[in-house]
Amino acid sequence: MYKKLTAVLLLSVLLADFSHGAGFALYEYSGRATAMGGAVMANKAEPASLATNPALITELEGTQAQVGVTVVTADAKTTVGGDSRTLKHDVWYLPNFYITQKWSDQVSVGLGGFSRYGLGGEYADPVQTWLGSNLAYKVRLETFSFTPTIAVKANDEFSIAMGLEAMIIGFSQSSYFNADPRNPGNFEISGSGVSWGGNFSLVYKPQWAEKWALGAMYRSKVKQNLNGRIDAGDKTFPAINIHSADAEGAISLPDSLSAGISFRPTDAWTLEAGIVGTFWSAYDQILIQYKDSETSPVIRNKKKYNDVYRLNFGTEYMLTPNWAVRAGYVFDKSPINQNEMDTLVPVDDRHIASVGVGYQTEKWSVDFAYAHVFARDLSGHSEQLVNPLTGQPMSMKYTDGKSDMFALTFGYKF
Repeated sequence: MYKKLTAVLLLSVLLADFSHGAGFALYEYSGRATAMGGAVMANKAEPASLATNPALITELEGTQAQVGVTVVTADAKTTVGGDSRTLKHDVWYLPNFYITQKWSDQVSVGLGGFSRYGLGGEYADPVQTWLGSNLAYKVRLETFSFTPTIAVKANDEFSIAMGLEAMIIGFSQSSYFNADPRNPGNFEISGSGVSWGGNFSLVYKPQWAEKWALGAMYRSKVKQNLNGRIDAGDKTFPAINIHSADAEGAISLPDSLSAGISFRPTDAWTLEAGIVGTFWSAYDQILIQYKDSETSPVIRNKKKYNDVYRLNFGTEYMLTPNWAVRAGYVFDKSPINQNEMDTLVPVDDRHIASVGVGYQTEKWSVDFAYAHVFARDLSGHSEQLVNPLTGQPMSMKYTDGKSDMFALTFGYKF
C-alpha cells in the first residue's frame, strides 16, 4: 500500500498540468471562440486565431490586437470508500492577449499569450478524516503560453502557419497523510518550469466551393522538466519516503490534431463543425525523484490514459454589419481510466452549451460569451489507493460536476 501511495503523492503534482474538467485542457481563447464552442478553425479570422488556427491570420489586414479574460467557476463531489467531499466554491481567471501584423501580401506574423492547461480546487474540511486527502485535497496550477507565429499565404485559397510555444508552469498542492495513524501530517508540493513545443496549421478556402472552408492544426508533444520542492516542515514520513527536500520530475504532454469544416449558407450566417483528437496514450509514465540523494527511488507511474476526442459545433449570425449572435455545443470525452481515478479531476465526459454576442466597428470590437458545463458521473476505483483493512483498491466516484464560464474580449485595429 505505502509504495503505491508514495507514487501517487508525487505524481499527482505533475499530473495537475492536464487537470481541468474532462478535457484536461483549456479551450477558452476568446469570447467569440467560447461562444461558438471552439468551432472557429475555418471561418472568420481574428487575432485569437493564433490559438485556434494561426493560418487564418493571413486574412487580417494591418496590425490588430485582442485582449480578454475568461472567468471560471466549478463544482464537483468526490467519494472515496463511501466518504464524500465537495469542492469549495472558487473563481479562476484566464487572461489572454494576441497581436498580429501583416508583414507583406503573403506573410503575416503574430504573438499570442494564453493558458492551455489549468487546475484549481480545494476540498471542504475536515480533510484529516478523508482517505482521499492522501492523494490531494488542495491544488492550484497555472500555465501561460507564449506563441510567436509566422503564417504564409501560398495563394488565394491556401495558407499555412508554423509557431513555437514557450509554456510557463507554476503549481502548489497540499496533501494530508493519514494512512498511518501513528504518524499523520500535512505536506505541500510546489514547483515551476518552462517547456517548449510547436504547432503547424493550415486553412483551405476553395474558390470552386466558396461557401466551404477547411482548417487543421497539429500541436507537437512537449516534454516538461520541472523543478520543485516537497515541504513537510520538520516532519518526515518514512512509510512513504516523504521529507522536506528539493525534487525534480519529467513528463510528456501528448500531441493533438484538430480539424474543422465551415459552411456559409448565406453571407450573414456561418456554421462550423470540428474535432480535436488528443493522443493521451503517449502519456505513458511520470518520472520523479528527489535531488538530495542518489539512493532516493525513481518513480515510474503509468496512468493508462486513453486517446480521446472532442467534438464541437458552432454558429454565428450577423444581425447587422455591427452585431453578431453566436451559439455552440461541445462533447468533451474524458481520458480518465476508471481503474486509475484520483481526487484531482472529479469529472467524467462533459457536455458544454454556450451562447454569445459580439459588436464591432471599423476600429474596435467587443465579444461576450457564457458557457455551462454538464459533467457526467463516473464510478470506479483507484489502484494507487488501497483499503488498509481489506487490501483492495478503494472505490471512487465523481458526481455533481458542473462549471460556468464567462468570457470577455476586446479588439482593436491600429
